[in-house]
Amino acid sequence: MSLNTLTSWLRDDEGFEEATDLRHSGGSVVLPPGAWTPYIASVAAAATATVTVVVCPTGRESDQLRDQLRSLVEPGTTVLDFPAWETLPHERLSPHAETVARRRSALRALRQASSAPRGGSVIVVSSIRALVQPVNPAIADFKSLVARKGDSGHSLEDWTSYLIHAAYNRVDLVTRRGEFALRGGILDVFPPLAEHPVRLDFFGSEIESLSYFTVSDQRSLAEPLSEVALEPVREMLLDEGVRHRASQLADEYPGLGGMLTKISEGIPTEGMESLQPLLVERLVSPSTLFPEDTVVVEVSWQKVAARAESLRHTNREFLHAAWEAAAMVESAAPIDLDAGDFLSREEVRDSAPGPWISIDSLDAGTDSIYRPDINPIALRGGVDEVWELIAGAISEGQDVLCVAAGHGLVERTAHLLGERGVPHRVEEGAIAPAQGVVSVVQGVLMEGFSLPSSQKLVLSEKELYGKAVSASPRTGRTLAAKRTAVVDPLQLATGDYVVHDTHGVGRFIEVATREISTGGRDAMKSEREFVLIEYAPSKRGSPPDRLFVPTDQLSQLSHYAGSDSPALSKMGGSDWSATKGKARKAVRELAIDLVKLYSARMSAPGYAFGPDTPWQRELEEAFPFVETPDQLTTIDEVKADMERPIPMDRLIAGDVGFGKTEIAVRAAFKAVQEGKQVVIIAPTTLLVKQHMETFQERYAPFPVNLRALSRFQSATEAKSTMAGLADGSVDVVIGTHRLLGKSVVFKDLGLIVIDEEQRFGVEHKDLLKSLKVNVDVLAMSATPIPRTLEMAVTGIREMSTLATPPEARHPILTFVGPYNDAQVVAAIRRELLREGQVFFVHNRVSSINRVAAHLQELVPEARVAVAHGQMGEADLESVMVDFWERRFDVLVSTTIIETGLDVTNANTLIVDRAERYGLSQLHQLRGRVGRGRERGYAYLLYDPEIPVGETAHDRLATLAATTDLGGGTRIALKDLEMRGAGNLLGAEQAGHIAGVGFDLYLRMVSEAIATFRDDVAPGQTELRLELPVDARIPLDYIDSERLRLEMYQKLSASAAPTSVEGATDELMEEMVDRYGAIPQPVDTLVSITKLRKVAMTRGLGEVMVMGNKLRLVGPPLPDSLQVRLARLYPKSNYVAPARVALIPLPEEYSDLALVAWVEGVLDALYPAPITAGAAD
Repeated sequence: MSLNTLTSWLRDDEGFEEATDLRHSGGSVVLPPGAWTPYIASVAAAATATVTVVVCPTGRESDQLRDQLRSLVEPGTTVLDFPAWETLPHERLSPHAETVARRRSALRALRQASSAPRGGSVIVVSSIRALVQPVNPAIADFKSLVARKGDSGHSLEDWTSYLIHAAYNRVDLVTRRGEFALRGGILDVFPPLAEHPVRLDFFGSEIESLSYFTVSDQRSLAEPLSEVALEPVREMLLDEGVRHRASQLADEYPGLGGMLTKISEGIPTEGMESLQPLLVERLVSPSTLFPEDTVVVEVSWQKVAARAESLRHTNREFLHAAWEAAAMVESAAPIDLDAGDFLSREEVRDSAPGPWISIDSLDAGTDSIYRPDINPIALRGGVDEVWELIAGAISEGQDVLCVAAGHGLVERTAHLLGERGVPHRVEEGAIAPAQGVVSVVQGVLMEGFSLPSSQKLVLSEKELYGKAVSASPRTGRTLAAKRTAVVDPLQLATGDYVVHDTHGVGRFIEVATREISTGGRDAMKSEREFVLIEYAPSKRGSPPDRLFVPTDQLSQLSHYAGSDSPALSKMGGSDWSATKGKARKAVRELAIDLVKLYSARMSAPGYAFGPDTPWQRELEEAFPFVETPDQLTTIDEVKADMERPIPMDRLIAGDVGFGKTEIAVRAAFKAVQEGKQVVIIAPTTLLVKQHMETFQERYAPFPVNLRALSRFQSATEAKSTMAGLADGSVDVVIGTHRLLGKSVVFKDLGLIVIDEEQRFGVEHKDLLKSLKVNVDVLAMSATPIPRTLEMAVTGIREMSTLATPPEARHPILTFVGPYNDAQVVAAIRRELLREGQVFFVHNRVSSINRVAAHLQELVPEARVAVAHGQMGEADLESVMVDFWERRFDVLVSTTIIETGLDVTNANTLIVDRAERYGLSQLHQLRGRVGRGRERGYAYLLYDPEIPVGETAHDRLATLAATTDLGGGTRIALKDLEMRGAGNLLGAEQAGHIAGVGFDLYLRMVSEAIATFRDDVAPGQTELRLELPVDARIPLDYIDSERLRLEMYQKLSASAAPTSVEGATDELMEEMVDRYGAIPQPVDTLVSITKLRKVAMTRGLGEVMVMGNKLRLVGPPLPDSLQVRLARLYPKSNYVAPARVALIPLPEEYSDLALVAWVEGVLDALYPAPITAGAAD
């Protein structure tokens, strides 16, 4: 099914064809919004020119228009976008690598179209902001390198130098666009426009293999890849000319000295693009790069003109006054103001070489405007009105076309037409409407329209189902692969506190290589890597004790989280044993309670939902974004839980804005389809309102009765909702804790969703418990409270983590500093310049109006509104709706906005008196911004006249440091650490976590639970294994210390008795994939790891070479095995009381041969127990 023949069908209309003829001369035309994209596609198809440029008022509108055009244009036509920077020209922040690459691609396509016309036409869609910012013309001429499988034209060194020149950042682990890593003959690189990073495996200079790999587990993907373009990631590249000018100007502009010096040395620096006016030979209007015969179509030209004027005025003011305030650094250096200024709309228009068409839905009333007979569709909003309109049009002999975006909605439209007896057909190829038959086609169209003169009627989802299609970044994207194991390198900095299972709390010093010897006359020596940990001195006044932990025993180490500065343990001291013993005893009691809870849940009868229906797939197809790998995994887990007869109790821990709501939307829909009711509980009325809007939009095409219950509803509405819940007519209710009242009765409740679970107190949870016997429960939180975290980690509740940020999300730039009016003004004006909105949080209702009035004085052009919890329901609702609909620019509010609000257009947050807020509260507030493609800014400002307390300082410092995406759980742990980490499941737990550290505490709880459930793995858990072999990861194989530690840690974990069978072999595959062929020492290390697992499962405590003998300490050997020992190894000894076997070593052996020999000895003397199944 395709919409790409719509334009030729519409050109049968005489008025539409005449309007299309404006492509020759330019001019103005009045059209309803629904006809804009078909008209643009028609101009592009009919034009002799190969290039059409479309200009929109804002970036959001250009995204929507681009997606519609992709389903409308003829085959062979390329639709590109030319986005504006998400930063401002004067800011010391660089635009995102993907934005730069998309801009480069568009400009290069324009340049190629003018020099050598390509087969198909090109449409470039842009916002006016992107076109008024001057660009460096050199970027259109830069030739990117393309990596192809089998190519040997460039050496590995050539590729590396190219990537450095193209401003890629060299790292040890590639996780973001614009990064590369080099390990031996393997080059990992993340091109800015690629779905996944790419791995190039070289053999000499030849690219032997080329594959995508996933960021989460760093493993290669199976999908074939023949070539990939490595686009530069910066708009200004540091060529000789730029570096030379930077070195000349370094003395002239002392305030910019640091940046200019780095640039002159060829080091890309953050924000260097702001210096383009100084360093680049010339900047030109992007429209001067258009080919001669380009047709420019300007959409909503009156808005475009107003937007261009506003951008120019504010940007000029910034260039003059706000450099220091916006960048938050001291710099008196002026920037060349004229060169950095935005162009006017007239300048852009005058420099465009070809015809310029202006479209608007508003008639300016002048004679020169062309007005074809094309009308919008006016519906009053009745349920059946649109279907009656279709039936009437068909009976009058009109051609009717219905357009829906998803395959599911196309089928649904056909089904509804069939139910009403309207003749219809689903168009598979070209649109060829037959008389008296409705054509249903798949495509993206924002609104419908009619052409009375040619008897044509086009209807979109907006008319059919009451909702417009949102811009769909899903088009053309492949879904991300689900993550399997996560690469999370052990990041230990010198001075970090760690916990060793046997010796207690110590301080990490370094990773050291040491030579070890077997002792004796013919001592054998080998090198090993150790983690060096410092402990409290055993004697007063002595230097600290030091412990060298072999890297194959890293599983005994964990990070310490419990209190700010714990006392170091004494090695082998009784204090640690006592602390650990107390904790174990408390944990044992706790485990009994937890197991009882778990058993009760497992034995409770629940409802098993059926598999997904076609409607479920239809709803999921209509999601306008690309799901993250974690979202996909979590959705599958939730559905699997719902399909089991045991009641679900799952926590979804995902950072703010990582897509928790969509999971709830899908789970609720699954429940509703089987006649069950769903209750969604949110902590605030505003969040209820927002969820209501989200659910209404997603459920619009389906017969789901959705109601809200909060103080925003009148008594009559509330009464009607409660009656509907009791008689079963209400399917989904979204409300505050009012839903937990005794007056609320459900007919058949199937699912409870608790949003922002950390905001509900114990009494609410108890009410929920009584409500949720036998009912599925889904809880969601960005910063889970310690108790929730613990219950999830210990297996009482299932837990899913959303750790992958959505596509095109940027970390939020966080500034912590004293309050300053100039800085607040600059922050607000910067956001207005980006078409955005601002949250200003002031948590005192008594003075909030005074603060709002002060802001209005500071920024007179901003529209300021006030919101707080003491306002009347109607007033608060009206303010929030106006803010959502962008009638206000700045919302001055209390922390009422903290929980879960999603205003994608609000990307600056200013928190007044930030020192008064809690850590997770500040993190939640910060999560209100940066939820779209634009970069978010958070200003946490404190009173400069009042000293900040120590804890408040720590809180602000933590937030300033944790700006990367997905830091919510880390912040929850830090909060736990700062509060002293007691009182998790009752007062008796206090102090145990501080004593042993959070990680070890959780491990102890898990072990105790496993003991009660009888699923403890057999065998010894502490083993001393020392063989004189070279078993390590050489520096020339993995040169990054943190990645070596990560691999040691994984190998150590794979040797645990509880590890999955084959885990070590999988690790070998991962190493080959990530680092290339395995060298001999690593091969030996893997064999040692397998031997360690065998020895532990068979209960050995020591496997060591001493002198020329192998010493084994393990379970007592029965007489039959002692006879076998004497027969197989003639000169061996066995000391029965100590359970020690001493066996002479073979005369000559290699490292691998020795490990194989020791494994043979273990098989002979300590055979694996025969399982009942095997015996049968």
